[in-house]
Amino acid sequence: RRRAAVLLWLAAEIASRSCQTMLYADKQALETDLKVSLLAIRERELNLYTSCFRNIGTMSGVFAGFAYEGCCLASYFFPPDSSTTMRSTYLFVTTIAMDLNVAALFAATVCAALGPGLALRGPDGSMATAVNGMMTHYKFTLMCFATGLICFMLSALLYGWMQFDWTLAMPMTVLICYFLFKIFHYFVRIYRRFRLAPDHVVTGAFNAEGQSAEAAAPSETELAEQRQLQEQYANLPEAVRANMAGPS
Repeated sequence: RRRAAVLLWLAAEIASRSCQTMLYADKQALETDLKVSLLAIRERELNLYTSCFRNIGTMSGVFAGFAYEGCCLASYFFPPDSSTTMRSTYLFVTTIAMDLNVAALFAATVCAALGPGLALRGPDGSMATAVNGMMTHYKFTLMCFATGLICFMLSALLYGWMQFDWTLAMPMTVLICYFLFKIFHYFVRIYRRFRLAPDHVVTGAFNAEGQSAEAAAPSETELAEQRQLQEQYANLPEAVRANMAGPS
């Protein structure tokens, strides 16, 4: 009878530990599946910003090349009777246009190259860091590109006044100012149509504050329970662990 009681107690203890270990394994599997789903959602944001950076980088490279040609070939088309002030202003504005577009090109290239690399090969939480960083630098890159475009148009306006008579430079100035106004008007119109208020932005982050999608750190009690279940799982007989694992 004593042996039977001991055997029954051992069977009950093994069954209890098996149930606890199975719950722990199910919990870990659920957390892993949830983390993979969250990473898939944030990956869509990462791909969006990567595509935007590549588009801005392409256009910035085109405008930077045009501005570079304007700086390098300026000495060949400067009229002899042009003033030093006009020449200096033209070179200054053209150089600013080139520098801003090069800055936008550099920022777009670096972010499109390093951001996905951090998200792919970084430690846990790198996806949120990469997406938030690309979101911040995207605003700076877009601002550099827009300012460089305005300086590029102003450079063309100064070229007209320096190269042609006022009868030709005046219509050219009117056209450039008109298109600058229309570009600004359409920019404001598009921005208002597609603008998202900061409190209405939906990201892949999942927490109460709506900030980065970082999982809360487990408490000391949870860590102790996890270590206890792991030790119990390790002490179970091999046959019991094989039955719990199921067929491979």
